[in-house]
Amino acid sequence: MSDLNWLFNPGTGVAAIGASLLTLLVKRLVAPYVDAYSRQKGQNLATHEDLDKLVAQMAAVTESTENIKAAISDDVWDRQKQWELRRDAVLDAIRAHADLESALVNLNSCLSGYLSVSEKGLTDKTDAEVSATIQRFRNSRTSFRRAHLIVDLAVGGQFSNAMSAYFRLTGVVSTDMTHKRSFLDSAKHQELALSGNSVILSARQALGIKDAGDLPRFDDSN
Repeated sequence: MSDLNWLFNPGTGVAAIGASLLTLLVKRLVAPYVDAYSRQKGQNLATHEDLDKLVAQMAAVTESTENIKAAISDDVWDRQKQWELRRDAVLDAIRAHADLESALVNLNSCLSGYLSVSEKGLTDKTDAEVSATIQRFRNSRTSFRRAHLIVDLAVGGQFSNAMSAYFRLTGVVSTDMTHKRSFLDSAKHQELALSGNSVILSARQALGIKDAGDLPRFDDSN
């Protein structure tokens, strides 16, 4: 009987063997789940790291996109402002051209009439009218010259050259009127009209207007 006591000994008997078998069984049953858990946890960690990298990459792409948008917006804004400056310079120059043209015609009419009445005797009213007309012409040339300087800065090219030519021509014609008593005849009217047309044509080209080469007609009947 004593020989069988070891079977019932907690440390060496059936209980010990059963405990060992139970432990082995539990390990066999639990091990796959532990391994799966470990793998899943590793994958989750790797996924988390990948997400962090993706977020960082997206932030970099977003920043680059915003920088590109800002650069494009600045470029578009600059080009728009340059276009507006160019447009305003051209339109102001055309207004100054129209005023100078009108002032020159009025000067011609006034001076030619001045000579016709001088033989009958001048009056204070006549002198005042002539002085006012001459002053208007001078003011118009000053405005034209100012507009021309802005065109030189903002536009340049053929438009600036055409304005220069017209400015010089009006100076020569007005000098002839006041000193040589030579007034506008048909030939001078045509010369002025062609020079003025050149200004208008080049203004259209500077603004990019379609069919800019179609010259306006001039009237040589005046």
